Amino acid sequence: MASRLRWVWGVGLALSLVGSAPSLAHARGEKSGKKAAAPKLSAEEEEKRAAAKRFFDTGTLLYDRGDFTDAAREFERAYAEAPLPDFLYNIATAYDKGGERKKAADAYRKYATAMPEAKEAVVARKRADVLETEAKQLEEVDAQKRKAAEEAQKAAAARAKLPPSLPFVEPVTKHTYQTLVTVDGKPYTLLGAGARKVIGFKVYAMGLYIEDEPARAAFPGLAARAGGSDHATLLRNDLVNQWLVLGEFGKMARLHFVRNVSAKDTRDSYRDAMPDAFSSTAPADLRRDADAFLAMFEDIKDGEDLVIRTSSDGQVTVEQRGQVKRGPKNQRLAHDIWDIWMGQKPINSDLKKTLVDRVDTLGR
Repeated sequence: MASRLRWVWGVGLALSLVGSAPSLAHARGEKSGKKAAAPKLSAEEEEKRAAAKRFFDTGTLLYDRGDFTDAAREFERAYAEAPLPDFLYNIATAYDKGGERKKAADAYRKYATAMPEAKEAVVARKRADVLETEAKQLEEVDAQKRKAAEEAQKAAAARAKLPPSLPFVEPVTKHTYQTLVTVDGKPYTLLGAGARKVIGFKVYAMGLYIEDEPARAAFPGLAARAGGSDHATLLRNDLVNQWLVLGEFGKMARLHFVRNVSAKDTRDSYRDAMPDAFSSTAPADLRRDADAFLAMFEDIKDGEDLVIRTSSDGQVTVEQRGQVKRGPKNQRLAHDIWDIWMGQKPINSDLKKTLVDRVDTLGR
């Protein structure tokens, strides 16, 4: 960092202030041997020179004391009275030391333009480049912080409007879900809960959650297509299920198992429930990501929970025994996963109905 002041008053530049240049005869060194007298300054010029000197001296004292920003302002006042390029260098140096990157870069540029042949001009231009880059980077960081703060405020305001989280008992397994939970700092609302049975045996309870804010924002469109926002109208046809599967909001299934299930059985069940994703005619990326999804499952025991999540952009996440696994990001795969429960051919039609039993609460 450039930090050396230009000692304007210590290098004989004081006499060069505003109209005080030596005479032409002195400049040529005439043979008369007599020095030409400097032209007499007007009262106004004398006053400007004296003021510039005071501001410069004050700025120097402040600079030596470490009050760099205040020093820069004093040097600016001196420059306003006597526009010497060396003042620009002092202004730049003081602002630089004070952390005022934009102001320092601007003053360095002005100095380099005014004194292109000076040895400090190269240093000034390079330092201006560095400061402008740093200033831009800091602006980007500040913008990100402001955006994060605004999003946090919006989230807090949205949470303040949400209904309280209440216990909801799934009637078959008697497992209790909360109607509102927080996932990655975002509120998720329970859309419904039900139980999965196989040949009359209970396997797991399932609570279906959706990301509250974007789901509520999308709900009026659903109600308009359905012809009403009341429970009976919304569930009159398959619109809710299509809206859920294709909706651009986070979705989460919390499965509470009431019997032991091996990883192999889990994988076989998903492979049977998503035949299109594993068929030889499926796109290569879908087959690859579907296999990666199955590889995330482990043996699960009676009383344990399994959480499956998808984000609005198709990121699949599985959580088991407190371990969170980020899987593939594939929008088609995400749709296929929710089709298992909510599609045209669900694994259980009764479960499909109960998983959207609270959808009308989004409009309240």
